[in-house]
Amino acid sequence: MRRLVKGPALFLLMVCFCVGFLSGGVWAKDNPLVLKFSDINAQKSAAGVFCETFKDLVAKKTEGRVKIEVYYGGTLTGNNIEGTQTGIAHFSQHNVTEALALCKYLSILEMPFTYKTDEELYKITAPDSPVLRKINETFKGSRVRLLTTYSWGPQNILTTKTPVYKEADLKGLKIRVLPSKVYMETMKAMGATPTPMSWGEVISSLVTGMIDGTGMPQCYVVPTGLHEIQKFYILTGHNPTLSGVFMNEAAWEKVSPQDQKHLLASGDEARHAVTKYINDNNEGFKQEMLKKGMTIIGPEKLAFDTAKIKEAVYQKYKDDWGDMYQEIQKILGK
Repeated sequence: MRRLVKGPALFLLMVCFCVGFLSGGVWAKDNPLVLKFSDINAQKSAAGVFCETFKDLVAKKTEGRVKIEVYYGGTLTGNNIEGTQTGIAHFSQHNVTEALALCKYLSILEMPFTYKTDEELYKITAPDSPVLRKINETFKGSRVRLLTTYSWGPQNILTTKTPVYKEADLKGLKIRVLPSKVYMETMKAMGATPTPMSWGEVISSLVTGMIDGTGMPQCYVVPTGLHEIQKFYILTGHNPTLSGVFMNEAAWEKVSPQDQKHLLASGDEARHAVTKYINDNNEGFKQEMLKKGMTIIGPEKLAFDTAKIKEAVYQKYKDDWGDMYQEIQKILGK
């Protein structure tokens, strides 16, 4: 005869069930939690490598309890973080400073001449990083959190008319930058006139001479056809080109603590897949650039005062960054 659960035991069972449901839900392979990832890029891109790798890793690590659906080309929410805040999308990727109004600390991730490699950069936003933890503490109440970041490679300078070796060579040149205050201050400290501009205007502005050059990671040059219209590529490596992967907070809370760890681990692994993809393709891109007659000026030929440039940007933002700057230097062993 089956024994009924009564009294305090029944109450305790109900509490445990409710807490478990509210904290994570009851998800299984045949009843997965479906989360939507919005991306403005094409599937065949570095962003696509991240999204597809992340999707597959999440499915594997959670044993099918969490399923990611990816929407490319801005077909779900477009290029705005509001779609993730409202929950139309559960994930989206953006230039980190697009969310600067929600967390002032994000600008420190674009600090110039700080990270020698992507691996150094990834230490700062590793799942157990105190920097990532502090960023997400600041995000409280914004309805999003920063899950991870990935790199497209460092920003370098493309110019149409003139080679560049030092600050004096950039004087008077209008160089397009992403609409990021740190990018703008960096370019100003390097000697140029920074011109913030969305990608849609760049090609025509270069052709008409409205701008003299643009910052661009190497993996973008050939796919966008910039090697057809630019003559010089200067490997300044001044700012990281960094995408932040943001997640809706309500969706995060639906995931069990165990699977939250799997999401973080999947993001960490997926970004290394992006770095490998870019490194594997950059040599081919370089050869295509050379075939078109481009001149590539390596870092060994440059005479920029990188310490001075970095200090100028730091002085501009030290009040916003507080002790996080020192925390990053500590993590990097500098």
